[in-house]
Amino acid sequence: MIKNPHAFTLVEIIAVISLISIVLLFAAPRMDGMLFGDDARKVSKWIILNVADLKEKSVRMQKRFVLTIDMNGNAFRISEATGDAADGPFPDNNIKAEAAEKSFDLPQGFRVNSVLFPKERHVDGSTVDVGFYPDGYSDRAIIHLTDRKNRKKSYTIEAFLQRVTIHDDHVQF
Repeated sequence: MIKNPHAFTLVEIIAVISLISIVLLFAAPRMDGMLFGDDARKVSKWIILNVADLKEKSVRMQKRFVLTIDMNGNAFRISEATGDAADGPFPDNNIKAEAAEKSFDLPQGFRVNSVLFPKERHVDGSTVDVGFYPDGYSDRAIIHLTDRKNRKKSYTIEAFLQRVTIHDDHVQF
């Protein structure tokens, strides 16, 4: 029988395989969220980045911008508002066409449940506009989404803060 000093024994191989199995046992549940959570992360990233961009862009360009949330079509549209705020965000059909070009459709299985505004203004089942103003503030709103696994998320847009707060359930004001 020839002994090789560079070889592994059966006990060493079993020990290494056991340790790898234990690590995978704890890592597998977290990897499930990484493999299948890309769409949820993509939606969150889009909302967070675009809200911050709209607030910054409205101050820099001294123009009013609108984030339109289409709850029936499960889509978000960004556009520059023309006219007075009382005229609504889209007094011109050309602006509506531009908004369609700057849209984000939610992935399949995701849906917008409702949008909340302060003072009990609750909107669901239609199109809602969140305004971003040249003075550096925006409308305060909470966007309620549900993903394909029926998990609820809320995105809070604060009037004077750049960041969007994400909650793992539907929250209220």
